[in-house]
Amino acid sequence: PMKRTEIILALLFGSLGTARGGLLEKKIAASRQSRRAVVDNDIDTTSSPRGGATSPPRKDNSAVIYGFKNTLASGLAAACSKTILAPLDTIKTVQQHVEGKSLGLFEAGRIVVGRGGVGELYAGLAVSALGSMPSVGLYFGVYSYCKRTVGSAFTRCLGSQRQDGKRPLCSDESLRTISIACSAAIGNTVASFSRVPYEVVKQNLQTGKYSSTVTAMQSMWNESGLRAFFPLGGISVQMARDIPYAIFTLLSYEFLREKWALKRSQQDPNGRWWRDMVAGGASGGLGSYLTNPMDVVKTRIQTPPVGDSTACSGSIMACANAVWEEGGPSAFLRGSVPRLLHKVPANSCFFLFYEFFKRLLRVE
Repeated sequence: PMKRTEIILALLFGSLGTARGGLLEKKIAASRQSRRAVVDNDIDTTSSPRGGATSPPRKDNSAVIYGFKNTLASGLAAACSKTILAPLDTIKTVQQHVEGKSLGLFEAGRIVVGRGGVGELYAGLAVSALGSMPSVGLYFGVYSYCKRTVGSAFTRCLGSQRQDGKRPLCSDESLRTISIACSAAIGNTVASFSRVPYEVVKQNLQTGKYSSTVTAMQSMWNESGLRAFFPLGGISVQMARDIPYAIFTLLSYEFLREKWALKRSQQDPNGRWWRDMVAGGASGGLGSYLTNPMDVVKTRIQTPPVGDSTACSGSIMACANAVWEEGGPSAFLRGSVPRLLHKVPANSCFFLFYEFFKRLLRVE
């Protein structure tokens, strides 16, 4: 009887242990299955729908990252284009600086070279190239960020994605045009404050007032302190020229890029580089010619005669009237030829390098 009792107890505890072991195995199996499901789900998000082939991880498309990458791309592109076309910018400044008469392109070039050789054509290059990188980078960074955020906001409020369910007030194409113009204005407004000091130093070097960047900065500081780098009316006239220029240039560039360059490049990818150059040069030429009158006024205000830091009293209207009295409407076109000869290739080079650096940084 004793052995029979022991046998019964052994069978009973053995069955209980088997049941517990089976339950534990089921829990482990369920846990493994859930882990597999998570992994499979992660794989599905990065794989293409055709054949399950994996694709590269998706890019971060946030507006901040987008704006930052455009800042880097545009800053590097600005330094490249400024270096290539510095001589024409110097000649343009000399033409606009001379009062009372108009200098021809070659006459202004001879004056510049006569001051100290061919190297004078590159006067102010260091401050121009290094100064343009942060200002242009800030401009295009803010522009790119605003274009993405403002454009989507316009579409949600007034376009096809209205959240109130009502009919769109404007077409998405019209809203995109408005968002580009607004973004260009915002970007240039922010960048103008950082652009004025290096523009003032550069133009004083180009007109031959100072012999070197260090001498210019020291002399200007000793004469008027911080006010010398922010002349009276300097910021306002900079914005009065740059904001319309940005709107004209970027509207025409975005149009040519979307309607022509990108469409043709899908059929002929090898010709993408010269289409970027043509689109950039055409848009820059249009913007430059339409804003040349304000460029003349800006040069006069930011490069006053020696000993007169309050020329035109910093007033845009007073300076414009003085230019009109000197030569009528044609006086506002002074420097337009070298400016176009500078801006058209400058924008061609800039947008060529800009699109190159954007592709390098994987900006969509």
